[in-house]
Amino acid sequence: APIWDAGTAGSGFTCCATAPILKLLKGKVVVGHALHNDFQALKYVHPRSQTRDTTCVPSLLSQPSLHARARVSLKDLALQLLHRRIQVGRHGHSSVEDATAAMELYRLVEAQWEQQVASGLQAHREDGDPDSSTDMEQYMEDQYWPADLAQGPRGRREA
Repeated sequence: APIWDAGTAGSGFTCCATAPILKLLKGKVVVGHALHNDFQALKYVHPRSQTRDTTCVPSLLSQPSLHARARVSLKDLALQLLHRRIQVGRHGHSSVEDATAAMELYRLVEAQWEQQVASGLQAHREDGDPDSSTDMEQYMEDQYWPADLAQGPRGRREA
């Protein structure tokens, strides 16, 4: 899947960009690093079951080359596990470079991670404890958006 850069100065999102971003996120697995920052800027809660945040992957963080820390920076993970330097130079962060590194880190442990997620979802279903963040998904429906944002490119409502 292509990596999409919605970056702008500051929070990374503009007021006009928020609605299309939220629509794009609905029903998707989102991969990134420290995604809580992005979700907070969007005032959005994404289902945990569909979030792959590389700050929270025990199999990545337990690599012998990394010190035992609660959270490891994307820059350190990329250097130690991908053998690549990112976020260097005067300009610092590139949202595309960061997204690419996070996706590559995810792919290192994708099979194991998805197996753990599937096991965890099964356990939640058995316990009757649904993902609490899915309650917010109802607000992604077109009925909650202004008509001009809920319509397709030629004025037709998108399904």
